[in-house]
Amino acid sequence: MNVRLAEACNQDTHYTRFPSVDKLGPPETFACRRCAAAVTGGAGARKWAVIHRVVPLLLAISLGAAQAASDAPNWPAAKPVRIEVSAAAGGLIDLVPRRLSNDLSASIGVPVIVEDRPGAGGNIAAGLVARAEPDGHMLLVTGSNQAVNPTLLPNPGFDYETDLVPVSMLVASKLLLVASPSFPARNITDLVEIARQKPKSVSIAISAIGTPNHLAAEMIAQFGDVDLTFVPYDSVAQAIPDLIAGRVNLTVAALSSLLPHVRSGALKGLAITSPQRSPLAPEIPTAAEAGMPELQIDGWICVLTTGGTPAPIVERLDREIAKVLALPQVHDAFAKQGVETSHMNPNQLGAFLRAEAARFSGLLNHSRVGRASP
Repeated sequence: MNVRLAEACNQDTHYTRFPSVDKLGPPETFACRRCAAAVTGGAGARKWAVIHRVVPLLLAISLGAAQAASDAPNWPAAKPVRIEVSAAAGGLIDLVPRRLSNDLSASIGVPVIVEDRPGAGGNIAAGLVARAEPDGHMLLVTGSNQAVNPTLLPNPGFDYETDLVPVSMLVASKLLLVASPSFPARNITDLVEIARQKPKSVSIAISAIGTPNHLAAEMIAQFGDVDLTFVPYDSVAQAIPDLIAGRVNLTVAALSSLLPHVRSGALKGLAITSPQRSPLAPEIPTAAEAGMPELQIDGWICVLTTGGTPAPIVERLDREIAKVLALPQVHDAFAKQGVETSHMNPNQLGAFLRAEAARFSGLLNHSRVGRASP
């Protein structure tokens, strides 16, 4: 059959590769479709018509199956990824993973569920992740807790170093030092001079121990060598009415939460606690420019997972998170809130956490905050 077909036409321009008449399979015969029909007769022509309809259909089915397989849940197991957040709903630590969860879910092919687990300085959430299966399906989203808790809470029931492993840094947020409009200081130098003249006369609103807000207050007290009165609140948001009314003098919090009050004239912006000024408020100097170069602290949010998780899973998690952080819509959404995407890979994040833990340990050991009881 193949020989007769090949002999039926001597015009090379007519040759076309198509499957053998006798079987469906890979193309193997050169022949002209017109001559093939002439040699094989009507039955052969009909057989070729069927083949030319069926083969594309089979190819489409095969491609569709391959695409379906690629779209199927393909994370290490076909079960949800659970993100345990170390703070209550509504704060930045909660909002960031919720903004990322849908895009991350679409990328890894399984649902991503965000759960708030506040309490014990973030160690309720951390403990759940530390004791989870090391399979990449339980993540911890946390902030400065991870760097201060080894000093403040040294015996949490798990090992900070071995039971949790770094995955990715997510974002950083500049902090702003503000003053009540009635407080006479125009900068940090003025603040320190006033506080030294009358110890304990200058008050600063703080939230939970170990938060960036509290750590910044400790820095001002220690680096300025002044005795400030710390006024505790459940959150900085609760302190704002007292700041505006002059019942408390100072606070430090996320730029995005305080800047509207500075813009309205209800509060005075004294300094940004980062090395660079913020593009959202370029007129406000850095702490170094305002008289205290040692006051360097940002809010930051990172991801960790269970110790013992295989390195390829940790590395892929980091790659998937980095892809989501690089999406223009994600970057723009955070930028509008004064939050900067600030990716670090597992090695970089591990080094950063160790450095921050050492820095904050020295700060807290020289502060009024005593080490928590084991």
